[in-house]
Amino acid sequence: MNPEEVLDDKKFLGHPRGVGALAAGNFFNSFAWGALYAILIFYLYTPYTKGLGFTEGQAASMITAMAACNSIFGILGSWLADRVLGMRKALIIGNMVKGTAFAVLAIPAFSLTQGRIFALIALFLMALPIMGASNASLTGQLYRKSDNGRRDAAFTIHGIANNIAGLVAPVLVGQIGMTNYHIGFLIAAIAAFLYGAVIFVTQHKFFGTLGEKPVKPLEEGKFAKLFIRFISIMVVFIGTIVVLVLNKVMSFQGVLNIITSATFIIPIVFLTNLMSKKDLTATDKRRMKPFLKLFSAQIVMALCGTMLTSTVAIFIDQKINRNIFGFEVAPGSVGTIYTVLGLALAPVFVWLWTKTRATNIRTTYKYGWGILFSALGYGLLTIPIIMFKDSAPYSLLWMVFYYLFLTFSDNLVWPIGSSLVAKLSPDAYDTQMQTAWGQAGTIGNGIALILFNFYQTADEQVNLFPIMTALLLITAVFIFMFSKNIEKDMV
Repeated sequence: MNPEEVLDDKKFLGHPRGVGALAAGNFFNSFAWGALYAILIFYLYTPYTKGLGFTEGQAASMITAMAACNSIFGILGSWLADRVLGMRKALIIGNMVKGTAFAVLAIPAFSLTQGRIFALIALFLMALPIMGASNASLTGQLYRKSDNGRRDAAFTIHGIANNIAGLVAPVLVGQIGMTNYHIGFLIAAIAAFLYGAVIFVTQHKFFGTLGEKPVKPLEEGKFAKLFIRFISIMVVFIGTIVVLVLNKVMSFQGVLNIITSATFIIPIVFLTNLMSKKDLTATDKRRMKPFLKLFSAQIVMALCGTMLTSTVAIFIDQKINRNIFGFEVAPGSVGTIYTVLGLALAPVFVWLWTKTRATNIRTTYKYGWGILFSALGYGLLTIPIIMFKDSAPYSLLWMVFYYLFLTFSDNLVWPIGSSLVAKLSPDAYDTQMQTAWGQAGTIGNGIALILFNFYQTADEQVNLFPIMTALLLITAVFIFMFSKNIEKDMV
């Protein structure tokens, strides 16, 4: 298929068939990460021999640090996709690395030391997202810039695929994890490998030449020099940290402080470099203004996502009554409620954006309302910890309504945000712009690492809920106030 045929393709639910392949990839990606997050934090702080015996605060910080490094190295992954590999190869190779990381965790811990070393190796490999933002960028390339409605719907289709995976993974792996965590990690690894396989099999038939080659390839021979230089720096850097930790010159908290600093410095440097590219047109530079305003709001939303896999997960485990008719639901399986609600509501939003007058609603208003719904969700969780402080464990219904608000938020914030970035991206920097958007997650993780220094136990971390409520409300007001100015610069 030539590029025009791909753009005109409507064989997958009115969309290009590549959307179907990428949605399948999103399914396996979400299944893999959903399976991992259903059990990882509990595996880390469950006592040995079943787990690795870290404290709750250490476990939350380790997962947040991994996610922060994942976002930071996402810059490298997107650069590799744009300059060396091409988006399709980046997706294939990236998932092979991710699958290997999960497979390392699947190896049983024959001693506490060995288990912890394997966990650190796995967390390091998880922090190497070679694919970068290739999935989102390749999705955007399947549509013309003016095709706003179908592109919005395509990212929502990805959301549906994510929700289907999220329905199965927590139930299956969460319950298995109560008996054997390592089987759950193995299932996650298989899902990651399947993502790479889907792209490998469909790449030529569904995408034509899109994503086959780097959009802005390096000069011949330059990559080898850069690769050697990068590996040398990483070996020296990591080796120095290991030596300092082993000699007790640097503590666990010291390593986290280095990562925290990087979560702010690297995204700022990356964004500054991207915005100063000499080949950006006047239109590209004008569109950077609304991008930065939305990026500021996305940092707050990214912090919400971090809370889901750490603070909220611990809250469910320690503060929620999970006994239903005598059956003990695994803490990692409670998130299935979130997924069911997402599956029920996502098709409604696809219909709204493509078949009704709602498609004409100002895009930034959709985004602002999404942030407001997240604020209502965290506001809801604030009620029991203030009004019924001594009545824990709390009813599971608190989580049901919390997830309902977050589902509305997700269908407004995440697909709309990705679609906006695809619209604002310069042609030569599609993947790097999606990566820049992802750096909001890096900064969000950095903020979370700082917060976890002050809020370590389950009793302390619930105080983050009212803080998040206030922060989200302020952010939503910001978006509504500047909506017209933002959209004026998007044209």
